Amino acid sequence: MKKPLWLVVWLLVIELLVILLLVPGDWTDRAIKQESKLVDANLGSHTRYWIEDKAESWYQSTMIDSGFYEGVYYTLIPTEEQRLNSRGMEKMGLWWFQWAEGRIEALGNIVYQFYTRMALLLAWAPYMVILFLPAMYDGMMTWRIKRTNFDYASPVIHRYGVRFIGYLLLGLGIAFFAPIALNPIIIPIVMMACCVLVGIAMGNLQKRV
Repeated sequence: MKKPLWLVVWLLVIELLVILLLVPGDWTDRAIKQESKLVDANLGSHTRYWIEDKAESWYQSTMIDSGFYEGVYYTLIPTEEQRLNSRGMEKMGLWWFQWAEGRIEALGNIVYQFYTRMALLLAWAPYMVILFLPAMYDGMMTWRIKRTNFDYASPVIHRYGVRFIGYLLLGLGIAFFAPIALNPIIIPIVMMACCVLVGIAMGNLQKRV
């Protein structure tokens, strides 16, 4: 992996650590509510209900039904019974338990917010396929035409086209975990840019006899 890609991966890791350790749980909760309003305003209430239902279904199956959330909670925070059995130490580490509970809540909100954005991406997917297939076809036809004449297939354009696609997708991945309200229009804009770059990159594949 190239150094710029490693940098993006490290930024994603740092972003997650900062959110988990420093960002209050209610901050992400407010961002989720604000983003829900943006979805409602741009895509309508039906789409908002569908996204929320899909995200809640994924969250329920992966975090609650799997026992992951409960396991993390009781690993870091003792039950009331365990606390009462620790005579003389009932209040020891109370600040830690309160902090850990807030971090667990923040983790849950991050996962739920990620699921809402994945559901939003899924909602846009059919429209993106409509753009992606013509872009691939156009790029392939351009490449075939260049094989039959003296048009120049630029390796620089091809290489940077592929790189920009990677950067856009990695940037979108980072944005999916950002504890801020994202406008739902960002996803189709990024995906449309990727479709255009796919056509350009394929049209500049190196000629082969």
